[in-house]
Amino acid sequence: MKSVLLILFLWAGGAFAQTDHTLIRRVTVFPIKTAPEFQQAADDAWWELRETLTKDKRFLVASKNFLMQKDVYQSRSVLSPADAIILGKLLDANALITTYLDDRVLNMRVYEGDYGRPLWEHQFTLQPSLPVSEQLQPAVVKLVQDFMASIPYQGFITTDPLKGRPLYQEGRRLLARAEVGVSAEVDVGDPVQLIHVYSDNLKPLFSNGAAIEVFAEGRVVEKDRGMVTVELDRINHAASVIDGTMVRLPRELKRLEALYSIPDSLRSKIDPEFFSPGMTTQRQNEEEVRPLVASLVFIGNLAAFLLLAF
Repeated sequence: MKSVLLILFLWAGGAFAQTDHTLIRRVTVFPIKTAPEFQQAADDAWWELRETLTKDKRFLVASKNFLMQKDVYQSRSVLSPADAIILGKLLDANALITTYLDDRVLNMRVYEGDYGRPLWEHQFTLQPSLPVSEQLQPAVVKLVQDFMASIPYQGFITTDPLKGRPLYQEGRRLLARAEVGVSAEVDVGDPVQLIHVYSDNLKPLFSNGAAIEVFAEGRVVEKDRGMVTVELDRINHAASVIDGTMVRLPRELKRLEALYSIPDSLRSKIDPEFFSPGMTTQRQNEEEVRPLVASLVFIGNLAAFLLLAF
């Protein structure tokens, strides 16, 4: 409760300390708010929105029964920071999605569950010559696809069940396993980046509000359905690689942007703003360690020689 009050105090004061973005894994989608005459079309569009999010298996979407059990199954429009934080904690959601129709303008907003700040927002103007009920479903899908394309990471690190840890070595190779979704178009050899995403302002995080730090780079060496094995070539060893570390696939990011981005979207074409200064290559690490190992071997041999001599 104290953390919630602190966050709300920062919001009220117009200040916001630098905060790390939490991986979006668990998502709550509230029913679409429309006029009563469009309610059936809105309900159908809500189910299609959920299906769009879940079919790639990257996101876990709260069920209708779960929302009803928590007594929050109702349409919503704009959420205050306090509402977003409370709902995020109640529903254990990383992201909350609200959609509402204002005249012929369909609005969608996504909020972060931990801090209540907006992650993304956009609107879509429906055609005046067509019935609203016929346009709701495709418009909702188009908006949520644009949101998915705006996310600056396309997967996350998972612990290899056979290795028991997220980062492991095989010979000289430093490897990690990542979940990227069953629909991702990833090939062996594709570049991979491990990133931190954070913000120190109140702008929507995925629309010019994010700072991105790349702290490791590598390439895909193996693909198995929605999972890939990554060999890391450069890494800042001061940064920890854990379950949920965000994985950026530059080629897949460009594909999603080209396929799903709404042309006039407010979303920024986010590129890495800086690389972690402590990043080193595996070869550099080996070259730094090799002289030390050689020195220790020499000292050990010298000590053994002196013991035999005396």
